[in-house]
Amino acid sequence: MDTQYGPIPSSPAHLQRLRELVPSAEELEKAGYVLAQLSASDMGRKRRCDRCTRALKHSGRDTQHGPRAAVTASASSLPSTAPQIPSHARIVAAQEAARISKEFDDAFDELTISLANKPAKPVEPIIRCKFHPGKVAYKKWTCCGNHVMAKPCTGEEHHLPRHYRVGELEKNWRYYPTPLVALSSPPAAAVVIDCEMGTAATGESELIRVSVIDYFSRRVLFDSLVLPQVKMAHYNTRYSGISRQMMEDAHRRRKCLVGRDQARSAVWRLVGPDTIVIGHAGQQDLTSLRWIHPLIVDTLMIEKMRRETERQAEEAAKAESAGKDSAQNQDGGGGGVDDADGNDQGNEDDSASKREGGLSLKALASQRLNRTIQIRGRGHDSVEDALATRDLLCWQISHPMLESVPLTMPA
Repeated sequence: MDTQYGPIPSSPAHLQRLRELVPSAEELEKAGYVLAQLSASDMGRKRRCDRCTRALKHSGRDTQHGPRAAVTASASSLPSTAPQIPSHARIVAAQEAARISKEFDDAFDELTISLANKPAKPVEPIIRCKFHPGKVAYKKWTCCGNHVMAKPCTGEEHHLPRHYRVGELEKNWRYYPTPLVALSSPPAAAVVIDCEMGTAATGESELIRVSVIDYFSRRVLFDSLVLPQVKMAHYNTRYSGISRQMMEDAHRRRKCLVGRDQARSAVWRLVGPDTIVIGHAGQQDLTSLRWIHPLIVDTLMIEKMRRETERQAEEAAKAESAGKDSAQNQDGGGGGVDDADGNDQGNEDDSASKREGGLSLKALASQRLNRTIQIRGRGHDSVEDALATRDLLCWQISHPMLESVPLTMPA
């Protein structure tokens, strides 16, 4: 039976506990949260290939550099500090240098002839750009007839950068901080958010559903499909649980929002600058909304800290145990003692890593809550995932980390 956490009284003490779990701005940015407008270099990394739609990573490998500046001075410009060598010694040294030079030239000529006789291997180009040149029709590519999620059937050595209109990237990647506005009702003290995303024809991730629940009451505050305002490649139905037909039906019946701007405004009617927003890897959700909000509690970050704390505690315990064994041996305690059950204790680390499990919401819901979510073939449900994130945080709060070991964040 899975672990269910019912409604929680919204007390100042519990709210303060949540605030203590909010990471610093530096930690949030390190985890991928955007807390300010993107810089010019950040914007440059958003450019994509027009064929495979992958983000183009700029590097200096293909950059042509000018001739390297000379750093050696001529012999005549250097002060003469070496001792004078007798003339006969200079003659002998010159003859020896000439002999070594001739041997080197002969060896080089033999190597050149040997290499010239070998057939040259054709240099195969590195295929960096892999794509489908056709279009999608009835969930299949017209170029190869394979399923829409099939691997690319064509490739090129180099990417083809997409041409962007003036201001297109800047408009698409503009972020908006939570506004301070008067709401019809007081903003929620803490909410849990989860979004579903599809893939645009440009390769960008696009918001297609957003769900918000109240952390304390578990009540669903908002849940809606979001019709993207760009051409879509697919709705990632296998994972999102949303199909193109579902979106078109919702739009025809006016049961969805249109565009991320409407979705963000709808979320802002529930929250304020002081609202604590909870998510699991929530940087993806806030990015899909182009939303800047500094008060974040991320259950994935908490789980990573928990595991790092446990790892440090185990290492400290092992070091202490090893120190005691060493002291006993020095006192004449003799050799080591075998495991009473005959087990190989060298495999403890392997078994511990297997017990630890994954960090995905699905894995943690199963491990911590004994709850099955995101069932194969059914897709994700953002309300179900938001509730799982909320209950996972309740579990993490009710099972505090060890405080005896100072926590060092993993690099």
